[in-house]
Amino acid sequence: MTLLLIFGLILGIRHALEPDHLAAVLVLSTHSKPLSSTVKQGVMWGLGHTITLLLFSMIILGWKIHIDETIFMFIETMAGLIILFMGLEILIKTKIFSFEKCEDKEKLMFKYSCNNSTFSLRAFCIGLVHGAAGSGVIIAFVSATMDSMYLIFTYIALFSIGLIITMSLFSFLLSVPIYRNIKSFPSEYLHFISGILAILIGLKLIYNFNI
Repeated sequence: MTLLLIFGLILGIRHALEPDHLAAVLVLSTHSKPLSSTVKQGVMWGLGHTITLLLFSMIILGWKIHIDETIFMFIETMAGLIILFMGLEILIKTKIFSFEKCEDKEKLMFKYSCNNSTFSLRAFCIGLVHGAAGSGVIIAFVSATMDSMYLIFTYIALFSIGLIITMSLFSFLLSVPIYRNIKSFPSEYLHFISGILAILIGLKLIYNFNI
């Protein structure tokens, strides 16, 4: 059983590396500065994901309320739409060349980097949606594997810890090349690439859940 719980932690790490999750944090990480704020985006996303996962677990396993699979499919589609619009937003705001100065900084920064609290809230809300979208599969797995509610929620807790740590680390690693502003590959091009990737992943998610 200990191995199963460790497996939960590993699966949380693996779950964080799914394309839609990476796309969301990739775009969010382009909006925040300094690096500590970027890591915060990953933490807030992970917390949002954890809250909805625990909530759906309580509804389905604790209160024995059935949730139709089409609801989870609808939420997955919504997650794809969110990523798609995030990608479009970053392209519109970047326009490859569109930058402005923050009041307390002399160096050029991405247009909306100053308002980190707003993006932390956005990261949290996006995490809520992603957590709801992925809850069905995760809950189905733990309910089929374990018969103890204590073990189930311990598993989910370890899963969430692995998820939060991985997303925070990934946010940090993504932000390093962006904010070092490598001369041979300016950060505005990284913003542009992240926007394109988010659009493609969002479209793929929408297509997968509507065929």
